[in-house]
Amino acid sequence: MNETLTTENGRTVLRMERALRHQPEKVWRALTEPKELDGWFPAAVELDLRLDGPISFTFPDEEANEGADNAGVIRAYEPPRLLEYNWGSEILRWELVPTADGCLLKLTAIHDDRPGSASFTAGWIRCLDALDRVLGGSSIPREHYALLHEHFVKAYGLDQGIVDDDGSIHFERQLTAPKEQVWQALTDPAFVAEGIESGQLLKSEEPVELTYEWQQGTVTWHLRDGNGGARLKLTQTGPAQQYLKPWHDLIESLAADLATTTAAAG
Repeated sequence: MNETLTTENGRTVLRMERALRHQPEKVWRALTEPKELDGWFPAAVELDLRLDGPISFTFPDEEANEGADNAGVIRAYEPPRLLEYNWGSEILRWELVPTADGCLLKLTAIHDDRPGSASFTAGWIRCLDALDRVLGGSSIPREHYALLHEHFVKAYGLDQGIVDDDGSIHFERQLTAPKEQVWQALTDPAFVAEGIESGQLLKSEEPVELTYEWQQGTVTWHLRDGNGGARLKLTQTGPAQQYLKPWHDLIESLAADLATTTAAAG
């Protein structure tokens, strides 16, 4: 595998490559025929296989379909070499390059959710492993999704916080456990960065928001459902730049513990 993450024209671009010991025509069928897609793609696919043809996606979990934009259009169609379509606002581009012993599969995924990029990468790795098995290959077993996710968080630098001009700091971090589990950690009195004295509790809405005072401002945690687990957001107002590393270390310790627990359970 070869994975890169860049920002182009204001959007996040994930590129992945997989060498396959299968001819392009065989892989093309797996990319375009619904019965073949059922064996490896993350959603059921219905499509009118032509340029500008409609395409739609349905997840097995009905709740995952609620409020989701699961429709698209085929934007490029050059069998058996190129297929590109949008899935809601995301663009997926599949390219097949013939090689001496099969083909090179190239996936380009363009999206706007940069903090979710590690989840997307880990998920597509699992899907491409399944694709290889469907085609008759023997993919090497991978690490658990949660551990793959944490690897790519580090590889892409998605664990870093930012400092605003006014001195406030922010973190946005995809996690691998549900928000109810994360909430338990956030509400532990010991879960606070070194040097921070937690003060008056201003808001506690389980399991989505926790706000309390600190010496020179407020600390606010937000949780929502993300891809593969909870999406965590931290905002600390006030002159808080010196707390960037302490919060980073605390959040990463939590993320590692959650990933290890998730992997052990799964």
